[in-house]
Amino acid sequence: MTSKFAWHRLLSVVIVAALFLSVLAADNPYDKFRSRQYSNKGYLSEDDEMKLAEQVHQEMSKQLRFVRDAGLNEYISGLGTKLARQSLRPNIPWRFYVVDDKSINAFATLGGRVYVHTGLIAATTSESQLASVMGHEIGHIVGRHGLENVKRAQKYGIAAAGAQILGAIFGGQGGAQIGELAGNLIAGGFLMKHSRDAEREADFLGLYNIQRSGYNTNGMVEMFEILAKLSPNSMGSILASHPPATERAQNTGREIDEHLRGSNTRGVSNSNDFQRFRSSTPTTTAPRKVRPRG
Repeated sequence: MTSKFAWHRLLSVVIVAALFLSVLAADNPYDKFRSRQYSNKGYLSEDDEMKLAEQVHQEMSKQLRFVRDAGLNEYISGLGTKLARQSLRPNIPWRFYVVDDKSINAFATLGGRVYVHTGLIAATTSESQLASVMGHEIGHIVGRHGLENVKRAQKYGIAAAGAQILGAIFGGQGGAQIGELAGNLIAGGFLMKHSRDAEREADFLGLYNIQRSGYNTNGMVEMFEILAKLSPNSMGSILASHPPATERAQNTGREIDEHLRGSNTRGVSNSNDFQRFRSSTPTTTAPRKVRPRG
């Protein structure tokens, strides 16, 4: 009887342990993104997305100060293009801009437009860290998160005359109406106001983006560790919609351990170009009026 009781007790322990391990295995927050397919279906067409992206850029150009240093712009564009070509959306016209702003921030809008603050470049200590942020922003565009925000703005009437203006885009009209939509989306901060799940998805996409591009994936973990130590005041609104940096570091570290083992001990971590341009990046300009969320 004692032996039978001990056997049942052991069996119960094994079952509980198995259930516990299965819960742990299912607890990876990136699992929900693993087999997701991406397209513009249900959103603006790709052509209309590009039209709106250009109008958004024109509106932002009125409020942001862009760095004119040709070498730095070429370096950031080259790095961004390298990453974009390895993304799940390689064939759109990607554009990368350097914003003269000391806040530690980067953001993406629509149609391949990515913006990197000089304060972010200065805060990084390796090219793999910088690449991880840019990979994350590319992930937002791959995930159509900006397009989702435009759709939400239309659905809830957030953007003034949203349905009429979006209808004008769908109908092939342009000019002032598209510009008005762009201005409304920016002024209200809607375009880059992503959910925390969208931020996690961009982290997931960004991690695999830098891995495919040949970077050491530990650069992303290091970047989150840097962000975790910084004062929120130095980061503008970068934390407004993002999960805590410590959580993002843990999520990324777990994904590497479970699915990309060894990618954090090989690959590119740094480059002479990064060191040269980081040391010469201007960091004195105060944060500007527009502080999009990346």
